[in-house]
Amino acid sequence: MRRIKVGIIGTGGMAHRHARRYAEIRGVELSACYDVNQALAREFARRHDIQRVASSADDCFELSDAVSVVTPDAFHAPLSVRALEAGKHLLCEKPLTTTLAEARRVARTASRAARRAGTLHMINFSCRDSSAVQAAIKIVQRGDLGDIRHVHASYLQSWLTGTMWGSWEDPKFLWRLQTAKGSSGVLGDLGCHLLDLITIVAGDVESLDCRLANFPKTDKRNRSRSTAGGSPLDANDTASMRLQFNSGAVGICHTTRWATGHTNSVELSVHGTEGALRIDLDAGDDKLFLCLGKNRNSPRWTTRTIRPTPDIYQRFIRSIKSTVPDQPDIVRGAQVQSYLDACQRSADKGGTTAKIRSWL
Repeated sequence: MRRIKVGIIGTGGMAHRHARRYAEIRGVELSACYDVNQALAREFARRHDIQRVASSADDCFELSDAVSVVTPDAFHAPLSVRALEAGKHLLCEKPLTTTLAEARRVARTASRAARRAGTLHMINFSCRDSSAVQAAIKIVQRGDLGDIRHVHASYLQSWLTGTMWGSWEDPKFLWRLQTAKGSSGVLGDLGCHLLDLITIVAGDVESLDCRLANFPKTDKRNRSRSTAGGSPLDANDTASMRLQFNSGAVGICHTTRWATGHTNSVELSVHGTEGALRIDLDAGDDKLFLCLGKNRNSPRWTTRTIRPTPDIYQRFIRSIKSTVPDQPDIVRGAQVQSYLDACQRSADKGGTTAKIRSWL
């Protein structure tokens, strides 16, 4: 089979991971990259040995069989639609879009492209790369935990309180604090991972309530800042949610960039009538903690080490080669967007309960 030519649109921080992972996969050629900042794109191409710096997104499509869209959130929708309409296989960064209306449009375009031309499409919910997460999905689906009763989860970062990530004033972080630069805040950036993880393991949600917060930022000179680069620092940086599952289970989850002492911590616990499981990605992507059978009377937890599973980049390329769709796809991205939409509607009304709207 001929080499698969992959283009990368958007050459900021996360794009480097896309380029590195594709370069490790046999049969893949990084054919082109594009960014509105052409100097940034040229440096990206030099760093990753990419031969062509495209003059436009459409030029990048012409040079590629598949594309990764790795731009700020607000630009995911138009670029994804254009890529799909151009007949290109698509891997989109998360969140899929910034509004549910946009997500529906992208999902419908992806579904049409798949039916008409066999176009493959996926979204980068990277918690799915964990083999422990993949095992947890199967355990719950088999019914090993019995009826799910309670779920709690968190995604904690600290780049607003520490320097292990670098300064929040660095452009690669700064845009995430500004809605004018295309950010949907911590809710969209981390909350989408959290909501995908919770619901892919524990089941779909029918309603939720949400509170969002945005705290003053302190710069390197210890000055309180509400703007930077002429734009407000107005994107939410903390979110807390209560979930009502279709099954009747209840859940609590939260995410923030103010979690001093945590670099990039994801935890999930699922409790059922016959047992429980816990995932702590700080402990390892391959570690699954279980309390099953007689152990639940002790209580005693055991640790299971799960064999590594393919990551999103490997699954995307494998899907293209085999012509067999894989998950999480763009429609799943739209479903998670429906959860984010409910969070925003709830927060706008002071945390009142919001029903999940259709994502198709």
